[in-house]
Amino acid sequence: MESAPRNTSRGRPRKFDKDAVLQLIVNVFWEKGYSGTSLDDLAAATSLSRPSLYAAYGNKLSMYLAALEMFGQRMATEAVGVLVTGPDLPTGLENFYEAALDIYLGKNEEMAKGCLVFTTAVTEATNEPAIKAMVQAQLAGMDQAVKAHIAKRAPDADPAATAAAAELAAGTLLNLATRARAGTPREKLTEVAHATATTIGTLLR
Repeated sequence: MESAPRNTSRGRPRKFDKDAVLQLIVNVFWEKGYSGTSLDDLAAATSLSRPSLYAAYGNKLSMYLAALEMFGQRMATEAVGVLVTGPDLPTGLENFYEAALDIYLGKNEEMAKGCLVFTTAVTEATNEPAIKAMVQAQLAGMDQAVKAHIAKRAPDADPAATAAAAELAAGTLLNLATRARAGTPREKLTEVAHATATTIGTLLR
């Protein structure tokens, strides 16, 4: 009598796409925030056990920091990356804001989550140094990218005016993110974006 074949997969760790699973983790934190998300929430969303999650991503804080990093990379690629588009500075800024709104609003505006950093991480920054450091780094990177773009598009502008324009541009991004999460229609958000881009263009003439 032949013996049954051995189960050679027993005890082996489950294989999965770490980036795809991390995107699921991003979605949970984006919806519920850091404090509002439990390990059970993450396990249910990813269909992974707690030990598997720990082995792949570390503890809850490590997962959240990884989620913030992934979101930041998406913003850099999809939003900051389009600053250079268009024939002039205002058009580039409008394209930048529209790309950000695509992320903030998602496919269903009624379920818009805004910005993972602005709407979830900022509230945790005072309690967790690692989150605070991540937020500061991402904000600094965004500010620098916007300021550098404005300076490039308006090289003859007064440095003080360039700095003020960069502050306005970055502040508007926070405004849009907050309003998107609060349910403001895209049409209204686009009006805010257009007004800011036009104002900056006028300021640096």
